[in-house]
Amino acid sequence: MRSIYAVFIFTFTSFLSAAQPFSTDSYYLFPINPGQQNYLAGTMGELRSSHFHAGLDIKTGGQTGWPVYATADGYVSRVRITNGGYGHSLYINHPNGTTSVYAHLSKFSDEIDRYVLENQYEDETFEIQLFPDKKQFEFKQGDIIAFSGNTGSSSGPHLHFEIRDSNQRILDPLRFNFSEIKDNIAPQVKDIAFVSLDGNARINDTFGRFEFDVLKSYGTYKPRTPINLSGNIGIEIYAYDLLNGVYNRNGIPKTTLVVNGDTIFSELKTNLSFSNQKSILVHMDYERYRNGGPKYNKLFVDDGNGNDFYSISNRGHVFNDSIEQDIKIYLEDSYGNISTVEVQANTRKVINKPDPVFSDYELFRNHLHFKSLMDSTEGKVSVFLRGVKNIIEPYRKDRKVAYALWDLRHGLPDSIQLNGKIIHTDIYATIPSETAISFYNHDFDIAFRNQSLFDTLYLRFEKDFDTFKNLELFRFPLGDVPFQSSMKVTLKPRFQYPDSTARVYSVHGSRLSFMGGEWNEDGNIDFIARDLGTFTIAEDTTPPTITPRIVNSSELYFKITDDMSGIKSYRATLNGKFLLMEYESKKDLIWARRLNSNNAIKGEFILEVVDNTNNKSIYQRNLN
Repeated sequence: MRSIYAVFIFTFTSFLSAAQPFSTDSYYLFPINPGQQNYLAGTMGELRSSHFHAGLDIKTGGQTGWPVYATADGYVSRVRITNGGYGHSLYINHPNGTTSVYAHLSKFSDEIDRYVLENQYEDETFEIQLFPDKKQFEFKQGDIIAFSGNTGSSSGPHLHFEIRDSNQRILDPLRFNFSEIKDNIAPQVKDIAFVSLDGNARINDTFGRFEFDVLKSYGTYKPRTPINLSGNIGIEIYAYDLLNGVYNRNGIPKTTLVVNGDTIFSELKTNLSFSNQKSILVHMDYERYRNGGPKYNKLFVDDGNGNDFYSISNRGHVFNDSIEQDIKIYLEDSYGNISTVEVQANTRKVINKPDPVFSDYELFRNHLHFKSLMDSTEGKVSVFLRGVKNIIEPYRKDRKVAYALWDLRHGLPDSIQLNGKIIHTDIYATIPSETAISFYNHDFDIAFRNQSLFDTLYLRFEKDFDTFKNLELFRFPLGDVPFQSSMKVTLKPRFQYPDSTARVYSVHGSRLSFMGGEWNEDGNIDFIARDLGTFTIAEDTTPPTITPRIVNSSELYFKITDDMSGIKSYRATLNGKFLLMEYESKKDLIWARRLNSNNAIKGEFILEVVDNTNNKSIYQRNLN
């Protein structure tokens, strides 16, 4: 783990002062149903699976086609259409230097729509990005600029709305105190967690990470069971914010941690940088989330975390278990509603100590954590390192089991003698962060970039075979490890595969997800991975399926699917000329859009669809 960096001086009073909403100056108009109460499905800074949410998700009653209004005077600076992401999106620059963003739209205003359509035909593409001249599309506040939709990666009809500053940093729109949004509900707190950040840290006499549910009593949340803390401990909180009239669980922009009267951590998400979005993976407890849990917000700055919204940061707090500890957490939403969590630690002797859920051993942060039986060995564990036997004394003994630790920074064990058996771990190597490094093995190679890792990686691997499906499986049991950027992976199969149709797939239960890859001259396959999990090599020799839905001189609708590698591209022509087909990938639908809607669709129509291993299907028909 990296060294602790400087902590900045900060007081809770100044935190509250900074947290107050901006004064209302009517500069911005709410973009949906202005002047009426609106409802949100998401807020800025909310913890998503791989990023901080970048704006407001405004509900549209489960419908598309609601008018979207320009939030302020300005001109269109960017128009973009993508199959995923923001789908149909619009960017407007304003005289005060800010930019507003409107995403997942179903349709642009008529003049923008015509401009986009003409450029799509000129470039012969559906996906497009355009940067109009400043004078081309100017709007006044309140003009209709588009209509709400469900395009891109949207999971339901809504408008995604952002306000960005002149440096394209994301601002919290709720800080402008829109009267359309009502919120007098304080954040809701569900659980608090404590984490051992070094080998001497204990929670209720035990190493690891442990969660405690809380109850609200007289306006304050408190844990139901006694908590004893010693050593360097990290604190995490699972909480969310509710707004009036809806049950969506939204993000909390402001959090402060106070221990014994001293503020040791504070975050204030009034603006966010796109360049730091990946740091959410270490801002929240990624391992807990990937193992099916909620998104816990860390109240300490973990290794590799590049976020810049911490007014005071720490690498954990050192607790003395012989002294009572007063812990307070303040959570405040964008409208000034505050909830408080209070923990009085080290006030009572803990009788029921936690029993970590694993057998034999687990890998936790930089340590192997052993659970051994209290038999003739008295819970002792033998770790063999470079031929030398190291006897590890338990740090905790109970009547039947004992617990011990091995710091992996002292070396990777050759083997371990534990519970009457010899264990060989699947840890192959220690990979340092912040450096470009390659690891070579007879089954695989990995080339890490200098920014691939947030922290030291203990590289684990095992080779397996699925005899039922006849698949080689390259298992990296690291699915709960976050990665900052991608890495190049080379798989070295023992089977022979056809270069033209065999590619790498990630394995998720019985489902295969296409990863791609290129075969090299050594007969191995290289691909780029953003995460490490289980991979295999499989063939796709089946072309995509084209299913006509509507085919006449007025409309052309098709469903295009591919059950293996997925759709790579599609192209339609009418009498040899490009015909635009719009695409809704969530529904696997494409449909024709003519440059001149008055012209009938007549003549030779050809639709060609290609999958990711270049299998091709062609639909051809003469339309009268």
